[in-house]
Amino acid sequence: MRRRNREISIFSMSALDLFASALGAFVLLTLILLPYYLKESPPELSAKVAQLREQLTRQQQLLEQQQQARSEAEGRARQLQQQVESARQQLAKTFLVIYIRWSTVNHDVDLHVVNPAGIEFNFRQKTHPNHPGELTEDSLVGPGNEVWELHEATPGVYRVYANLYARRGNPAVAEVKGRVFYRDGSSRLKPLRLAVEQQKGLMVSITVNADGSVQVD
Repeated sequence: MRRRNREISIFSMSALDLFASALGAFVLLTLILLPYYLKESPPELSAKVAQLREQLTRQQQLLEQQQQARSEAEGRARQLQQQVESARQQLAKTFLVIYIRWSTVNHDVDLHVVNPAGIEFNFRQKTHPNHPGELTEDSLVGPGNEVWELHEATPGVYRVYANLYARRGNPAVAEVKGRVFYRDGSSRLKPLRLAVEQQKGLMVSITVNADGSVQVD
């Protein structure tokens, strides 16, 4: 029984020593750190906190300004990109002006143009409600000329015909000449000789490419 009491006493003394040591360390640390806590008074701490808040506010404002400037720069870049794309699309377009003429007296020669969609323009249908293009000049008695215009040509093949609609008493052969004008220049049309009324002949095929270039065959 004495041994048990002795072991309990030893354990109790060890626990008390541990608690006392911890309390002593706490008091020692408090005494060491106390001057640092007392070094600045509460008003000085408040001023320092206010200064830090002001610096933080300035940094936030600067960050917002930078983000706004970046957004504006991105917006200008998008606008420039759209302008470049619009300019590229404009450069990829071409106009077409097809002109024919004949010098024989009294002859009535008609210009016919068939667009890539198969729509035919002539003296009966000078314009179309759903397709651009217009027969702007229509001569009834030779010497004469006829003109077809298209401001923005869609890509595809345009076929150009000439038709001797009426002789009007002149038995001579009608020789039809012409030229096509487009964005990059112009080309002559191959001459076509028409000897019979209502004779319709192909003068040229005009290919408009996607980049606006034109090939005349």
